Parts: sequence; C-alpha cells; structure tokens
Amino acid sequence: MQDEAIDHLDQRLIHALQISPRAPWSGLAPVLGADPVTLARRWARLTREGLVYVTGYGWGDQTQLSLIEIECSPGETLAVAHALAADGEAFTIDLTAGGRDIMLSLGSTGTEAVASWTLERIRGVSGVRAMRTHLVSDVVTDARSWRMRALSKEEVARVAALDARPTGGAVTVRPHEARALSEALTEDARIGVAELAARVGMTPRRTRDALATMRASGRFVMRVDVARAHTPWPIYAWYFLRVPAAMVARVGPQLGRMDEVRLVVTTVGEYNVIVAVWLRTLQDVGRLEAVVEERLPGVTIADRSVVLRTTKHLGHLLDAGGRATAGIVPMP
Repeated sequence: MQDEAIDHLDQRLIHALQISPRAPWSGLAPVLGADPVTLARRWARLTREGLVYVTGYGWGDQTQLSLIEIECSPGETLAVAHALAADGEAFTIDLTAGGRDIMLSLGSTGTEAVASWTLERIRGVSGVRAMRTHLVSDVVTDARSWRMRALSKEEVARVAALDARPTGGAVTVRPHEARALSEALTEDARIGVAELAARVGMTPRRTRDALATMRASGRFVMRVDVARAHTPWPIYAWYFLRVPAAMVARVGPQLGRMDEVRLVVTTVGEYNVIVAVWLRTLQDVGRLEAVVEERLPGVTIADRSVVLRTTKHLGHLLDAGGRATAGIVPMP
C-alpha cells in the first residue's frame, strides 16, 4: 500500500461490495466485524473521495468492443486524451509508455459505428499522429470478477448469499428504462428502491423487477472499482500476444485464471490476444511475461506497455491520482 487512504477494513468492505454491490449494511456487518453505521460512513468517505466508484452498464447484442492504440504528436498526449474524454463511446482511456501513447477502449453499435469513429470522429482531434484498431471478437474475462482479496473463502460465501435476487418471472425492460437505471446506479449504487424509482420515473415494484431482470440476464453489470494507486497493485500494464489459432480457446481461460489478470480479449488485428494486468512492482512486468511464456509454450508476447495514468475508466473521469472526482460521461 502506498498510503493509508484505504485501510484493511476498507479493503474488506470494498471486496464485499464487489461481490454484492447492494447488500444491506445490516447483512454485511457481522461478516466484516463492524457495525452498519461504521460501514455506511466508510463507504460514503470512499466514494466521496473518489477512491472507489461504481458503474452500472450493459452491452447489447450489436455492441462492438474495440481496443485502439493511438500515437500522438510530441507533447500532445494529454490534450488528445482530454479531447476524447467527452466521447461516451471512448469509455476508458489509458496513457501509456511503450509503443503507443494512448490505449483506448471503445464501445460502438456495430462495425459501421467503429468505422465512423476511427475514420471520421478521430480526424477532428488535433495531435493524433497514428492509430491502430483491434476489433474484439471475444471477451474471455474482464475486471468485473477482479477482487481486493481481503476476505476469506467463508466470508466470500456469506456475502454472496446476501445477493439473493427475486425469483419472480422476468419482465420486459425498455431501453430507456435500462439506461436510466444504469445511469442512476452509476451515480449511487446504494440508493434505495423508493428513491431510485422516483429518480427514474418508475414505480418501486417496476423498478425492483426491472433491476432484477437486468441483473439476472447477465447483460447488466454493477461493478465496483478502486483507485489503483491506493491498492497493493499500483502497476498497470498491457500485453499484446500472438497465439497460434489452435491454442486460443485454451490459452484465454488459462490467462484469465491468473490473479494479476483483469482483462483477456481475443482480437482481430496484429495481435490475437490482448491482456491487461495489475501488478505490485514494475519488476513484475518482466517476471509475469516470463511466467506466461514458461507456462504457455508457443505463446509470444510481442509487445507490452505500462500505464502512466488513466484519465477515464468506464465513463468515470479520473484525476491524476486515479480518483473518480471529475464527473461521469455515460457510456452508450
């Protein structure tokens, strides 16, 4: 840990809410060993200071995810990142050292929208010198399943049991309702059903049923993230792999099971597997590379980049220290 902004109880609280973002404080209290008032107060501080932030999001059948490498003119990287931050489709923006200046995650409605963004939208951004686009063909694993690792297996099971959802039949959720719920829960994941219903213009029962349906479908995610610099894993790196086609189906899941890994995608482009990781030290960048190549013969790590700063993550605008204090640009 670089400081005590997030102490051990905070880590336990974050881990618990990564498992069950809307679990009641009264249910979490006996698991975490603190009273409900203390937990609520700590959560309020963590979110107020931008040390943790919650995103409610879902991808439709037509959503095309892409990873875009951007090279900038000298001295223009930060200006380019700020110009792109207002774009809802550009939902994550990493500033990196290595063979690219920016690693950008894009969510678009189909490949034609990707073409419009890469061929037209980017032309209006001064300072962009070159760009490479990787269409994501499959998300093998992502950071929705990444945890703080502060709870025991027994405690994890007890928290998971608090996430029981209504067993009634699914309801039809209209697109505008899904978007309103997603945005409201991104602003405040702990908001009560009555207040949530008033905010989105639905009845409490309709709100409860719609949210249960969205979460049960697996297409809607409530995800708790933490400012990386205030965790034991302050180093963030991207690896670009070349994997024999016959091995991709096996290699992807194997990579996803490694503790350090937060994202594994297969792509159509120069590299066919791209991986994002959080590490404890800069030296671990090389060590993990050696482990991957030792465990997975035939896999080549063709390139890598270390993230110097993340200016936007899942629509949340981050300050220089990685805290979510600068507002939200809703994802499409």
